[in-house]
Amino acid sequence: MSALMDAITAAFGARILETGDFRGDLTISVAPEAWLEVLTFCRDNEATKFDMLDCLLGDHLPERAAAPFALVAQLVSHTYGHRLRVKTALTEGQAVPSVTSLWPSANFDEREAWEMYGIGFTGHPNLIRLLTTEDFEGFPMRKDFPLEGTVGGRVRTDLRGKI
Repeated sequence: MSALMDAITAAFGARILETGDFRGDLTISVAPEAWLEVLTFCRDNEATKFDMLDCLLGDHLPERAAAPFALVAQLVSHTYGHRLRVKTALTEGQAVPSVTSLWPSANFDEREAWEMYGIGFTGHPNLIRLLTTEDFEGFPMRKDFPLEGTVGGRVRTDLRGKI
């Protein structure tokens, strides 16, 4: 596992902001501008060979005022049996390049992250709503999303304690 981290940190240096290991799963935090380059390296490099994107997800962390959004890619290498978590922190309105060219399965995950959190992906082939109606306004998984009132042209009842 240390050879894997050494290969990644040697290739990207200061663009790797943080590394960690929790129960054998490695985590690296990268600068948003290095997102696509790091994931391409992880997929194509002989030392890493992450051939599968297990999932890609977003999160809203409003307590982190400077960069309240997180984007996480969970990678799997069937060749070496490794797992790797690649994370980046984003500001409101900041977009990262789509990884659908690397893993076509990212299409659904990126659409969901955009629809639920408002995280943008440049170069995505079809960034449209997937789970909510076309006229829906807002991003329902954000922690500041209202739990009651009118949202997207629909009246909501109090959902506190029911979710």
